Amino acid sequence: YLIRMKESLRPTVTLLTVISMSNLAYRCIPDFQQEMIRDNALKMGKLTLERHAEEYAAAGILFDTILEKGDDPGAVICAVARRQGVEMICLSPSNSSEMSDLVFGSVANYVTHHAPCPVLLVR
Repeated sequence: YLIRMKESLRPTVTLLTVISMSNLAYRCIPDFQQEMIRDNALKMGKLTLERHAEEYAAAGILFDTILEKGDDPGAVICAVARRQGVEMICLSPSNSSEMSDLVFGSVANYVTHHAPCPVLLVR
């Protein structure tokens, strides 16, 4: 969406990936394997940022990248938005079911209700 709208919006974009460390903790897995899982999750987060950064660079959009670790991705997104003085958050919600969102909550729902700025949900 932002790449298509770059001429009219002239955005400066912060690409943010949040790795939920609490979701990576498994009780039945030895510590050294848990460390490997966390390292691989961080590596995948960096690769995701690099892939999107290439798209934005090719489109001529100014951007910076941030990789954050935290237990609650929604809270981390809102904290980064406050810290960076973000004017709008563009978020692509996951494809989780409405029932799981109702029971467990969702990142998009949290951000929509707690962000310090407007939130644009893009599917």
